[in-house]
Amino acid sequence: MDTPVDLTALTIFALASSATPGPNNLLVMRSGARFGLAPTGPHIIGVEAGLAGLVLLSWLGIGAVLLALPWALSLMRWACFAYLLWLAWQVLRDPGAGDVADGGARPWGVVNGALFQLVNPKAWMMAITGITAFSTGRPGGGALGIVIATFVGIGSLSLICWALWGATLHRVLRRPAARRLFNVAMAAVVAATAISTLRTT
Repeated sequence: MDTPVDLTALTIFALASSATPGPNNLLVMRSGARFGLAPTGPHIIGVEAGLAGLVLLSWLGIGAVLLALPWALSLMRWACFAYLLWLAWQVLRDPGAGDVADGGARPWGVVNGALFQLVNPKAWMMAITGITAFSTGRPGGGALGIVIATFVGIGSLSLICWALWGATLHRVLRRPAARRLFNVAMAAVVAATAISTLRTT
C-alpha cells in the first residue's frame, strides 16, 4: 500500500522552491531575454525532466547516499558554483552574438537543461525533501508519481513565467546600451546565486 502524501504541504513547498530565484530560473530568464519564449521551451522541458530524474534517484536511495557523504555534496556545490561563476563572467563580456550558456548562437536544449540538474544543489534539495518530508515511511510508486507530478506541474508554470519575464525584455535588448546594462545586472545576480549555492543545506 502506498504511503499517504501530504499534498497541501508538498504543493506549498514546490511553489516556494520553484518560484524563488535559483540557477534554473535565472538561466531560463536569460534564455527568454536572449531568444524569446518558444526557443526556451526545450530548456524548460529539460529542467523538469532532470528534476523528475532526481526525484526518482532520491526515491531509489541516492539522495540518502548524498546526505551521508558530505564530500559528495560539497563537490556538487563547488561544481555548480564554478559553472555559474564562469557563466557570470561570460554574460558580463557577451557582445550579443550568441548565447554564451551554450557556447553558440542557440539556447539550451532538453539534454543541457536536464544534465545541469545533476550539479544543481537546489534541485537536489527539492528532490530529497519531496521524497522524505511529505510522507510517512518510504513512499511507494503512487506517492512517487504524485511528488513528480506536483514538482513538474508547478515547476513548469514557474519556469514559463520566468521565461516570459525575460521575453518581455527581448526586443529592448536589441539596443546595445540596454543589452550591456542587462548583462551587467544578470552577471551580478548569477554571481550572487553562485555564492548562495555554497550555502545550500
